[in-house]
Parts: sequence; structure tokens; C-alpha cells
Amino acid sequence: MAKSASIESARDHTPPVVELRVQAHPDQLAVLRAVAAAIALQHDFDLDTVADVKLAVDEAATRLIMASPDDAMLECAFRAAHPLLHISLSAPAEDASSIGSPRSFGWYVLNSLTESISVTTEDSVARIDMSIAESSADR
Repeated sequence: MAKSASIESARDHTPPVVELRVQAHPDQLAVLRAVAAAIALQHDFDLDTVADVKLAVDEAATRLIMASPDDAMLECAFRAAHPLLHISLSAPAEDASSIGSPRSFGWYVLNSLTESISVTTEDSVARIDMSIAESSADR
């Protein structure tokens, strides 16, 4: 499979970062899942891990969208450093308390799909950072 990288990342030997910015609306979830799957496939993650990546991105983005104002933008960054895919999602949040609720089923799903996950809020912007390893769900 062909590999691609930016000139800057080739010079400093860091994995390239793919950034995506979409309207924080449920209609954009399919776009986020498709991009996440394409990046995982491009970096030779197995099909089970690709499915985990799509589900984790969908759940994290949904949490941010539900807490965001109507005109907000959701930003997503992907960095593959095999065997991990690092994903960061952020959006303005009107109600950040619901995003990282450890008692919800969605939070349980995110914890089971990821190697690590954190939720932070700064200046009314909520951010979810997660890392997914190949076959994370096998744990």
C-alpha cells in the first residue's frame, strides 16, 4: 500500500497529522467516520481496528456535537504512529459536564475501544484525546 507524508514531517521524522474541520452537526458524522477509516486503512490497521476507530470517532464526536452550540465547528486531528492511531476532537461546549460522564454506556464503549482517552475543557472548548492500538478491543 502506498504511504504518504508531508515534506515537513519527512524532514523532522514525525508522523504526518491529518486535520479536518466540519460543522458540529450529526450530518457530519459519516464524513468523520469515513476519514477515520481511510486513515486507519492507509496505515495498514486491520479491519477490526478500522471498525473500532470508526465507532470511537462516532461516539466521541457525538458527545461533542450534543454539547455544542448550533453554529459550532468540530475539529478533528489524526496522527498515525503504528501501532497507535492518535485522534483528537474538539468543539465549543455549552455543557461540558456531559461529555466525560464515566457512568454512561457511551463512555464505557470509548474506554473499551481505546488504549487511552482523556477529556479536557479549556475556555469553553471541550477536547477528547484518544489513542487506539491495533486490536485494542481484544483486551
